[in-house]
Amino acid sequence: MTSLRLAILGDEKVGKSAVTVRFLTKRFIGEYNSNRDLLYRSSIKQDDSQTDLELLDSCSKKDAKSSISDTPGWADGYIIIYSICDQTSFQAAKILLDTLNKSRASLFTPILLLGNMVDLEHRRTVGVEDGHKLALENGCLYYEVSAADSYISIAIAFKALIREAKAMQNQRPTINKRRRNSLVSMSKRLGAMFSKNKDSPESERRRSSTSCEIQVIEQRQL
Repeated sequence: MTSLRLAILGDEKVGKSAVTVRFLTKRFIGEYNSNRDLLYRSSIKQDDSQTDLELLDSCSKKDAKSSISDTPGWADGYIIIYSICDQTSFQAAKILLDTLNKSRASLFTPILLLGNMVDLEHRRTVGVEDGHKLALENGCLYYEVSAADSYISIAIAFKALIREAKAMQNQRPTINKRRRNSLVSMSKRLGAMFSKNKDSPESERRRSSTSCEIQVIEQRQL
């Protein structure tokens, strides 16, 4: 069985958590606390094989350098989300991509550029051609989706990234030891964070808002 870890990055209020939960549960939940990282675990069947997933929904309030520095060696793939209704979020996506490239975190690691909120077409400020151009410049997969309206488009986009990440993972067996060490560091950081917040009312509400297919992991066991 394959195990993959995906890091989800983007500016505030672009729908990172909504997109993630829509993919994992097929449900849309519009309101989330963006003040902390969230780690989700699930398992999906794709191409006649089972894949265990861990998805890190990174806090929107971090700057690009901080978001990226938390994930090199941990992530098998990156999802960078922006809102098609917000040029600022698109510029933030550009900065994230540039930071990934400069840090070499994108080496052997596929990236999905995701434009969210296509249900608000009348408010669009970022053109499809702009997204395509940015994706081509950075060698990314590119899709536009609506967390509010459609599970299918999100599933297609995520599964395309998962397929690429699995193929890339098979080509890099020699870095498994280094990746394992980075996982220990990430686990300690996330374990401390979730232990601190696990008894809060917000944490309890978030746990109850997801289905049995997905868990918010409060401490990862390696």
